[in-house]
Amino acid sequence: MKPLLKLFSITTLAISANLAAKNVEHSPNPLSQMKAEHVMISTDNYDETIAWYQNVLDFSIRHEWTVPEFPGVRLAYVEKNDFIIEVVSTPAKFQNKKTPKDLGEALNERGFGHLAFLVADVDLVAAELVKRGVELVVPPTSFPDAGRRLIFIQDNNGNYIEFLTPLSAYEAKL
Repeated sequence: MKPLLKLFSITTLAISANLAAKNVEHSPNPLSQMKAEHVMISTDNYDETIAWYQNVLDFSIRHEWTVPEFPGVRLAYVEKNDFIIEVVSTPAKFQNKKTPKDLGEALNERGFGHLAFLVADVDLVAAELVKRGVELVVPPTSFPDAGRRLIFIQDNNGNYIEFLTPLSAYEAKL
């Protein structure tokens, strides 16, 4: 390689590496770039659950698989707008699984209580879900102290799902 071409190549490589390093945010906190990727739902009606998320909320199947070490267990990633729900089948009916009788009871349970999706207009989402045969557990309701307007529904397994729109989005329309 000619010396000038070699120098040009090394300089270009050094500049490229320097630019790449500047584009990567370095932080002393390794959690600073964390974002939610998926949540897991276990169910004893795997196919029905996959179909519910596809037909009601327009999720699509990203990947399905099994794990040989867990016979009878099927898994799937269903995805919508870069968010994934991992659906995991159980080989037998749930035993001693307590499902909250209503939203109030669910709010008093430990652990994850519901899944929430941010939407552009919760009233339009509510109307669409009702058209799809979904019952609204909580109809469109504004909570000024929280700065949100929201609804709640339940999936085919009784899991609570919230859809919300910041009240500021409605104020911007006025």
